[in-house]
Amino acid sequence: MKIDYDISVETGQTFVVERFRPEDAKGVAHLFYAVYGSAYPFETYYIPERIIEENSNGNIYSVVARTPEGDIIGHGALYRSSPQNQNLYEIGQYIIRKNYRDTFAAFKINQYISEKLVKEVSPDGMFGEAVCNHIITQKSCSIIGMKDVAIELDLMPEETYKKEHNASGRVSCVISVKLFDDSCHEIFIPSVYKEKIDYILSDLNIQRIITCSSEEIPSGLSSDIGVKFFTFASVGRFNVITGGSDFDIITEELEHEGMKNNITIFQFFINLEKPWAGIIIEKLRKKGYFFGGYIPRWFNSDSILMQKNQKLPDFGNINLYSEKAKTLLSLIRSDWKNTVT
Repeated sequence: MKIDYDISVETGQTFVVERFRPEDAKGVAHLFYAVYGSAYPFETYYIPERIIEENSNGNIYSVVARTPEGDIIGHGALYRSSPQNQNLYEIGQYIIRKNYRDTFAAFKINQYISEKLVKEVSPDGMFGEAVCNHIITQKSCSIIGMKDVAIELDLMPEETYKKEHNASGRVSCVISVKLFDDSCHEIFIPSVYKEKIDYILSDLNIQRIITCSSEEIPSGLSSDIGVKFFTFASVGRFNVITGGSDFDIITEELEHEGMKNNITIFQFFINLEKPWAGIIIEKLRKKGYFFGGYIPRWFNSDSILMQKNQKLPDFGNINLYSEKAKTLLSLIRSDWKNTVT
């Protein structure tokens, strides 16, 4: 049954932070409704039965702040999302009831996930998409050792944050990562992005053999692309497992399909294990796509994010916490200018 109403939760109760239990599901659903109303883009969190199912099959690992009365006043999670590598988990879905935001609930949930939950789940790594309408989530990621690697411009619609009244226009997100199981491997990138990748790698504490890619796409090779259209957010997200000789045609078809469905944000994540990855990225640059960042282990191998906005990106409405993120935004803006002019 879908939860479509809030409940009253008494202020000032003590709470414990623990792994999700099935009896918490209804409280989690009420919590999401309390914070987002009906605007949260993933319906699962309004349906207790689905919350239980996803926490039992490994798609979500929820952590909750629970009072002695059983009220759920906070939530955070590791969960599977867009990466092709299903063992690279996203960290997020942090929400705290408004009358408990002066407590340490958010800090304790963050600490539990980063210190206890990752040991139980054993992911290759975790990444976060921290919103830029405030810096709180970005700071929380930094506290647990995550490093900024990309910025997704205008990713989320303003309507998602309507109940909290804390966004004016679409909201950009900073991608940050922390890896737990990694080994040195070769990545193939276009030479135009060599300095950008070196900068992003500088504080990640991982080893890569970087080759500036010039190899041509094998003749007759078909593209293999994972396609997701998030119509609620007007976002098209495409995982380019292999870019083939038909890549230009496939790209045009995806853009045409997206625009028919009012998609305004297009994202291509390019698999960097292919020696011709640089050629694929250059093809996207010629179509107006620009650098978004570099995400390790997105395909198990690494990825470069290329993005295009149908409307002018709102660079002035982005709040950033780290100096690295501020530099990264400058690099992204520079590449945007080079590709749109």
